[in-house]
Amino acid sequence: MRIRVKPAGIIRRYVEEMDMEVPAGFTIRGLIALLAIPAELKLMVFVNGQRKDADEILEDGNEVRLITLLSGG
Repeated sequence: MRIRVKPAGIIRRYVEEMDMEVPAGFTIRGLIALLAIPAELKLMVFVNGQRKDADEILEDGNEVRLITLLSGG
């Protein structure tokens, strides 16, 4: 199945916007691992504009937006 990955902010250093093929049953967690996004980056993931958890199963045609959480003091 085909999905669109749209990184935002600092994640664009690691991942370009792209369409990609993933197997049926593929999760957001699997996508993050496949893209080799560093674990120290805390992510929020939106699928078709709705915030989703890492165990969410992706579906054909999904648009996945990856956004980093900011911290500071």
